[in-house]
Amino acid sequence: MKRVHCLYRVSTFGQVENDDIPMQREACHAFAKSKGWIICEEFSEKGVSGFKVSSDDREALQSLKRAAIQKQFDVLLVFMFDRLGRRDDETPFVVEWFVKNGIEVWSVVEGEQRFEDHVDKLLNYIRFWQSSGESIKTSIRTKTRMEQLTKEGLFTGGSLAYGYKPQKMGRINKRGHEVHDILIEPDEANVVREIFKLYISGEMGTYRIATHLTNQGIFTRKNTAWNSGTILNMIKNETYRGVIKFGNCLSECFPHLQIIDGETFLLAQNRIQDTKITKPRGPHSIQRAKVLVADLVFCMHCGRRMTVTCNTKSYTDKERNTKIYQRMKYICIGKNKCDGQTSYSAQRIDAALKVIMTSVLSMPDIGQFYGVEDGYGKKFTEEIAIHQAELECEQRSLKDLENEVVNVIRGTSAFGSVLLSDLIRKAEERIAERKNNISLLQMQEREQLSKRKQVHEIAKMVQANPTHSFSSLPTTTQQNIFTELASRIYLGRGSRYRVEWRFGGVTEGGLMEP
Repeated sequence: MKRVHCLYRVSTFGQVENDDIPMQREACHAFAKSKGWIICEEFSEKGVSGFKVSSDDREALQSLKRAAIQKQFDVLLVFMFDRLGRRDDETPFVVEWFVKNGIEVWSVVEGEQRFEDHVDKLLNYIRFWQSSGESIKTSIRTKTRMEQLTKEGLFTGGSLAYGYKPQKMGRINKRGHEVHDILIEPDEANVVREIFKLYISGEMGTYRIATHLTNQGIFTRKNTAWNSGTILNMIKNETYRGVIKFGNCLSECFPHLQIIDGETFLLAQNRIQDTKITKPRGPHSIQRAKVLVADLVFCMHCGRRMTVTCNTKSYTDKERNTKIYQRMKYICIGKNKCDGQTSYSAQRIDAALKVIMTSVLSMPDIGQFYGVEDGYGKKFTEEIAIHQAELECEQRSLKDLENEVVNVIRGTSAFGSVLLSDLIRKAEERIAERKNNISLLQMQEREQLSKRKQVHEIAKMVQANPTHSFSSLPTTTQQNIFTELASRIYLGRGSRYRVEWRFGGVTEGGLMEP
């Protein structure tokens, strides 16, 4: 009995809402039952375009390829072949890859795709060439119509800016459905006018405007507090001067949609330009390089990634000399959404973490937990194997195409000279891309193994000499080892901490003593 893996895909949000996948599933189940096959696993992709999204970026296809290499199934079944994709320069070769790796590829509607002769290859290519062409034409038609509707001042869908509301006013689309138009929402429009008034007067910046509105009991449409970014985006939004935008297409100004007049809008844009910071800020990376775990620290209360700041402090010594020093801090940027501690002394935190890492490196079985054959190494091996198999498949396809050149010259080929030349060019481009991907993965794998070897050597050194602590290593080495061994470090009120390790396990504690 043949083992079957099924792939279902819908590309548009309308299909997601209507849930077309059950239709595909029912058809595939009925087809498999008629063949006496058993369905072992099913993969679904919702809202994934088979034309815009490459197969390399589709997790379902990559999972199927890994399963194919491991011989976990015999048949890949789809409702129609375009569920595998609609890219003429890629999808035909995805189908061919599965077949050449011993997997039968079947469609409920179109049957089995074979590659027994050049005609099969030509039909396979033409099928997806047609699908690709249809996707391009559909995209062009949709974009053109949306731009036409925009220029006419009609709402084409999507979220509306604060200050507007959708309203059905009897307009019917080509499918006979009543659709929405846009109207000004009076109460929200008054808030928009107040924001522009406060901003162009120079009385307040975006942060103070956000605080002012919240203190006045005025909240966003989602009933949340305002923030500086939202205010700035509203001030930049051209919709408020009465225009409708779709992509790069702008309509003319429609008085019935105008909340802010053109002169006020221009004054606001000029103030934005005037208040931009022109002087270069201090290099952010320099501050982060001074602390131990800048990229690993998260807030234990709100879960946000923490950042690093530096304060300049001074004190007077016994000789009455003024000494200036820098105090590094880990800062939670959750602001009003976080009820935890806002800042932590980087010096104190780093000192405690160094003690923890010294203890971890002193573990006799650190090599057992942190070996080169763990899941991360396996990930590289699997990805390289997929790319290598695809490379070999495409090299065989290129050879077949090159052998066909003689038949084209003789006039006995099913391919035309232009089509064959285009296929050869695209095959060569894919081969070059696969080789580049393999080289990049191999380089990353070597770097990973080199880092792990460094960790093992340092662990041996610490275990051989207890007086040689983690703190005695160069700062960059300490940072690299923490990045290699720890996945996240959480800090919480009362100097609580939690270190999550890449090799499994968690280290938690209370008060950190430097």
